[in-house]
Amino acid sequence: MSFLISFISIFLAEIADKTMLITLSLAGQVKRRNLIIGILLASIVIMIIPIAIGAYLDRIFPLGTLSLASGIIFILIGIFELLPSKEEEKEIKSGMNEILKVFLIFSLAELGDKTQIATFSLSVTLPNIFLIWLGATLGLFLPNLIVAYIGPELLKRINQNIVKIITSFIFLIVGIYMVLRYFGIIA
Repeated sequence: MSFLISFISIFLAEIADKTMLITLSLAGQVKRRNLIIGILLASIVIMIIPIAIGAYLDRIFPLGTLSLASGIIFILIGIFELLPSKEEEKEIKSGMNEILKVFLIFSLAELGDKTQIATFSLSVTLPNIFLIWLGATLGLFLPNLIVAYIGPELLKRINQNIVKIITSFIFLIVGIYMVLRYFGIIA
């Protein structure tokens, strides 16, 4: 269950996110193989951070407190997901190694992003941090892998407003579930 919840949450949060636009931008600048390797490595590393922080805080604070905070964070992400975004595609100008370039750009774009916040929240709420990390990593990587292959055609055909509403709905449901579980209303 930890894998499935983290995978679905992060996968949906990543769709139409700024990192997909960055992936799309990079797709025209670097070899596909290097793009995919860079994104995979960044996804693996960038999802370790919120898991490690969650595991550390889990030892300091009571589980109930972190679960309630996580539920509230998910609800807030769900609400903010509906707000208009002013993120713009970033133009990349660098002569460094392609894989390193993709890794650094992708990682920097994800630092503090909603996917990291959601992964942190899941790590203090659900059991088995390895499965949470695996689900979150794949949830971050796969949408960007799709963009690396399908690229511009994919984004032309997806109604981003519908994606935002669905993503928001998922975060709201997971957040409400966490809050209700904290108060003992559901198991």
